[in-house]
Amino acid sequence: MTKNNLLIALFFLFSSAASAQEVAIPEDLEIARFSNIAQLQILNKTTAKTSLIEIRTGQEVEFGSITVAVRKCWQAPLDQKPESKILVEVSEVKNEKNGEEISKQKTRIFYGWLFASSPSVSGLEHPIYDIVAMGCKNK
Repeated sequence: MTKNNLLIALFFLFSSAASAQEVAIPEDLEIARFSNIAQLQILNKTTAKTSLIEIRTGQEVEFGSITVAVRKCWQAPLDQKPESKILVEVSEVKNEKNGEEISKQKTRIFYGWLFASSPSVSGLEHPIYDIVAMGCKNK
């Protein structure tokens, strides 16, 4: 295993264990592997419709009763097995009525890495939506 591959493996190991905390990226890590746009496929299980959406890192998108925020998007080098890893945060939005006022209550239901090559390794468990990582790209 090369030094860069070892650093990348350690980075992903520690970043997934750090939960919602930001993790410092080692200086030796190729920053060019991180992209600013993530491509996700969302399946609505009740309507059987899929939607391919692109989300910029740091951006939040509302989709039905959930919001999806992309934190990081990583693409493997061309000389390695094709792989994309996307760090996402998914929250469920519920309307709560307090007297005459209706307020939106957000509850985080998933925070973690989605792997394009193996969606079953880490995935969103939701009764209505499935989210699958498709890839990363730069614009």
